[in-house]
Amino acid sequence: MSLMDDQIDEEQEIADEQDESGTSLCAESFKSAISSIKSPSVIALDEETSLGDVVTLMQDKGIGSVVLTRNKELSGIITERDLLMKVLGLVDDWKNLKAKDYMTGNPQSLESGDELAYVLNNMHVGGYRHVPIVDKANVPVSMISIKDVVSWILDHFPQEITNLTGEPFRGKSDREGA
Repeated sequence: MSLMDDQIDEEQEIADEQDESGTSLCAESFKSAISSIKSPSVIALDEETSLGDVVTLMQDKGIGSVVLTRNKELSGIITERDLLMKVLGLVDDWKNLKAKDYMTGNPQSLESGDELAYVLNNMHVGGYRHVPIVDKANVPVSMISIKDVVSWILDHFPQEITNLTGEPFRGKSDREGA
């Protein structure tokens, strides 16, 4: 056996080990429960909260959306897009207005036991970047974002992503936005 054959055999062994460890990503992976993705606990406010308080919270926490509740149950979501398209530059003295009047009411939500495929479907079909996760009583328990999904996908390719060389850099490196 040549040195080349030894290298090929070793690479095949590594590939087989990775397959056995469950790190490969395939269509079956998206049947995993939403709870398999690390997502932050939900930040929820009562729908009667003022827009000024919602914006302050979003700025302080560096987040792009807040879940709104009525009697602890999910009633809506307010996102950066809601604020941009419905409030800023359109409404005077918006800081004292109620969040419920500008939220996206009755947003699509999922439960932590639902398949990841449903998150991707909701985000793609609905154009959402955030999906509230609720319990059986419709009480928000977490929020899953497109960033959480991308991180989960990239966790399946640690060698390919973390070991990139010759990184193309084409602009500013400071993060802007939430």
